Amino acid sequence: MLDMEFKCLKWKKRSVGHPRVKWWKLTKENIVKLSERITEEGALRQVEDVYTMWEAMAGCIRRSAKEILGTTRKGGNKMKGAWWWNGEVKEKVKEKKEAYATLVNCGTDEEKEISRVRYKATKKVAKKAVAVAKSMAYNRYIKNWRRRRVRRKSLNWQGLGKKELGTWVS
Repeated sequence: MLDMEFKCLKWKKRSVGHPRVKWWKLTKENIVKLSERITEEGALRQVEDVYTMWEAMAGCIRRSAKEILGTTRKGGNKMKGAWWWNGEVKEKVKEKKEAYATLVNCGTDEEKEISRVRYKATKKVAKKAVAVAKSMAYNRYIKNWRRRRVRRKSLNWQGLGKKELGTWVS
């Protein structure tokens, strides 16, 4: 006798991290605003206990920094790395999404069949547009990379390598 167990792992959705204060936006003007806000709230005046004063001051600084500097979340933008994305792809994907919405919202079986055919066709067109855009973008990238590589080699042959220029010329 053989007992087997199969587990189907679900793909984890991209999680968005906790909000973080944009400390890199701390400029002279923002430092002045931040110090004024902290002195306004008067968190230092609470002298009951060292720990309570510390917590009050830390909370005051966090609140003030969030209001003045702003916050950001890690991993919020999915399309950040899609450097090949262009207007045509955006239009085709939008059409595909609209076709899917009509497929989901239709009522009768006839409407569903028509919407399903339309959705499959728009999905195929969008997939083709994505493939073409990626291919063109990668071809441009490789062409530019080869051009820069030849330029670097010619500079080295001329004796203008890293020593004279300090860095590679792109």
